[in-house]
Formats: sequence, structure tokens, C-alpha cells
Amino acid sequence: MGTTLFADVSPLLDAAAASDESRVIAATLDLLATPNVTPTKITGRIGLAALWGGADSRAVGALAATGRIAEWMRGIPIGSERASEERRKLAPALPLTQGILAVGRWIAAGAHPQENALPEPLMPSEIKRDDGPLGAMRDALAQRDVTTAQRILMGYNATGADYRTLLSTLYGALDYRYPEGGKALTDAYAGARILDMADWGGNIPAFVRWYTPLMMDAAPNLPFAQAAASYGSAPEHDLSWLRTRVAIWKEEAAGPTFQRALVSGDASYACEATLNALRAGASPRGVAAGMALAAASQLNAVPDGDRARLLAAAQTLLYTHAVHVAMTQVQDPHIWPLLYTAAGAVNAMGSGAGTLEAAARATVSVGAGGTLPATMLRSVEERLGQGDTPTALATAQRYLQTGNPARALAGVIGTIAARRDTSDAEGLLVMPYVAAAAESYQMLPPALASGGQNPLLTAAMRLAGELRGPSGVAERVRAAIEERAARLQ
Repeated sequence: MGTTLFADVSPLLDAAAASDESRVIAATLDLLATPNVTPTKITGRIGLAALWGGADSRAVGALAATGRIAEWMRGIPIGSERASEERRKLAPALPLTQGILAVGRWIAAGAHPQENALPEPLMPSEIKRDDGPLGAMRDALAQRDVTTAQRILMGYNATGADYRTLLSTLYGALDYRYPEGGKALTDAYAGARILDMADWGGNIPAFVRWYTPLMMDAAPNLPFAQAAASYGSAPEHDLSWLRTRVAIWKEEAAGPTFQRALVSGDASYACEATLNALRAGASPRGVAAGMALAAASQLNAVPDGDRARLLAAAQTLLYTHAVHVAMTQVQDPHIWPLLYTAAGAVNAMGSGAGTLEAAARATVSVGAGGTLPATMLRSVEERLGQGDTPTALATAQRYLQTGNPARALAGVIGTIAARRDTSDAEGLLVMPYVAAAAESYQMLPPALASGGQNPLLTAAMRLAGELRGPSGVAERVRAAIEERAARLQ
């Protein structure tokens, strides 16, 4: 169960299991002050215990997001103030504490691995059918057979297969599965991200034990997913030909024309636009990136103050991001039909006009702050923390135009998201939504990035700025960081 973490994590696990906020903060700061201990390793170690403990999928999603946000924060340049270096080293305690507290109630139950509770592996070679393990997994999903699904996945673990092979079968079985919110895929994505931070290897059983019951959720597919399945099952819409394509990818085929087409007609029309973009030379990754941009555009068109629609749009963006990540993890024709389902999901968002970029141009002519990267980022943090998203966006754009790294900006945006306590259902969603937008932004191919000024940046900042809420834990973490930094300088 262990990850490569050369530090004693027991005090943090004990504090989390006891839901002792003060001890969680102190233990997290202790680990961050230890040489060569990274936020992702801390997240991975806590995440494994949460998976074994059967943690709520929303809490696992929040924890997975904290690991990414914490790593981005390490790239934020320090200022000229005393103890700036110490503060930067300890700053990831803010998202980490929020994520750890979110899964705390399940840590005690997951303190000891329960591999003996898993069934005997079913080796891939033992599955005697033409469609192999993927066909068997699809049958298990249709029959809601948790045991068989676990046996198939544990078979990959027993053979020592690369984790991408396991994910290929899992994602392939979910190709046209879209219950409300697309949770079947987004839950798999969250759990897989925990395993990324725990280095997979011998930790696969924790994921298998946690995820397979969630996978069997009986909630029905939404109509657009049924339309995607109907479209994708036609022989002329098969995507296996992409495997033998040898020409250089033309990611611009997933640009604005494609993105507009996704919301111009019905779900079948969106699937047709997806197939056309692939035929025009875009890669599956590029098409997924274009879908993320289209989803972000629709999110940005949600009127100010309409929190319910903003959250719904953010969930669709999270799904498209999960598809985007899947296309980068696995190069297998079996998962490419996910693109059709994602096209349907974006299409269901509808169309709208008016974006926050336009509001920012109309409201603010010059971003606030100086010209030094640290100063501009501090201005972004202050403005966004106050809910002044247009000014923060204008400053962020100026920061990027001067050639500064997007990773540090993502860290600042994530810092604002991490101020939202994870003590309620909405709070558990804010960091995953912001992290999805910020990471998809960083993953964009150059042909689609538009020089950094694109809807994903706006979406990340809007979600962080508008989904604010209770921040008592964050204030206590920040006070502890200041106290510890003063002692370390």
C-alpha cells in the first residue's frame, strides 16, 4: 500500500482519521517542511487509505484535485517579503488540508488494506471470447456484476500488465455510459488520479475495490448518450481507422468551426462534427481539447448569479476533461467512442452568446498590478479572492502575454478555489471543477491555445471567483502557515 514517501505519514493519517483539524494542519506542515516530500506523494498516501475505506466519490475527487493544485502552487514565484520562500514551501497545505479533511471519516476504515476481500483474479488468457476482457467487462457492467468486474481488473494486476491496459478496458466499457453528470467516468478519473500520485504498481487493488461498486450505478443513461451509442454503432462511424493513420495531425481541425458545430444541432449532428474533425486530421486528443474549449465557452455564457447552471456546466466540463485525459493516457481504438458521448454532452449544454472575456474588455482596459510576475500574480489572487473576475482576468492575460508560465497562474487560481471549505456538498466540487478547467487549459495543443487567451482560462477563473463560500478552515490554515514560516526563516 505504501508509496515512495520517505517520511512518517502516520501522524497525518491518525489526525485525519480523528477528524482533528488542528493536528491535520500541523502534520501537513511538518511533511511539507521535510526535504524531498512532495504534495503529490502526500496526496497519494492519504488517497490510498481513502480508497480502501470506501470514501465518497466526491470527497475522493476533491482530494485528487488538491494534489494537482498543490503542485502548481510550488511554481508560483516568491516575492521580496521576508519568509517568502518558507511560505511558498508551506503554501500547498491549504489545498491539501481541505482534501484530507474531506476524506477523513473514511481513513480509519482504510488504514489496513483488504486485498483478501477481493475475488480471485480472472486472467486475460482465461477469457475465451472474441472480444476478450473488454467484452467480459461490458457484460459485467450490463449485469451489474461487481465480482466479475473485480476479477477482470485484478487479472491485469496479477499479470503485471501496464496500468494503461487496465484503463483501456475500463474506459472502453464506459464508452457510451453517461448517467446524470457522467459520474461513471469522472469517478474513474478521480480514482485513477489518486493512483497516479501513488505510482500505481501494487496499489491497483485499492482502486479496484473502491471503484467497481460505483461503476455499477443503475442510473439510466441520458438521451444524448443513447444517441451517441446509436451513431457510433453504425459501421461507417467506426473509429478504428485512426490507428493506421500516418499523416501529421492537424489539430486546427478541432478549432472554432468544430467547436461551434458541437452546439449547432442535435447530438447526432455533434457526433458527425466529431467524425469530420477526425477525418480532417485532428487527433483524438485534439478533438477532446476542442470539446473542452467548447464546454468552457458554454460555461462562460451562463449568466452571472445563476449558480445552479454554472455548477451543471462545470460538471460537463469535468467530464470532457476526463475524456481529454483519457485520450492522452491510452492510445486504443476501444476508448475513442468516448468522443461521441462527450460530443453529445457538450451539445446538451446548448448555445449562448456573451462571454466573460467580452465583459472584461468592456469593463477593464488595463489589468491591475505591476509588471513583475510575482506582483501580477498577487494582484490576480487579490482580485479573484474579492470576486472581481474581470479585473483578475485582464491581469492574468497581461501576465501570459509577457511570456510567463501558465502553471504558476493555475496555482494562483487553484489557491482561490482551495479557500472554499470542503465541509458541504458544493464545497467538494469547487476544486475539481477549477482544476479540470486549469489543467485542460495547460494541455491544449498550440494550434488550439489561441496564444493563451481562450475560454478555458476564463472558465477556471470564473469558477474560482464565483463559487466562493465558507472559508473558516482556509483562514486557520493560512494563519498556521504564517506562524510556521516566521519560525523557519
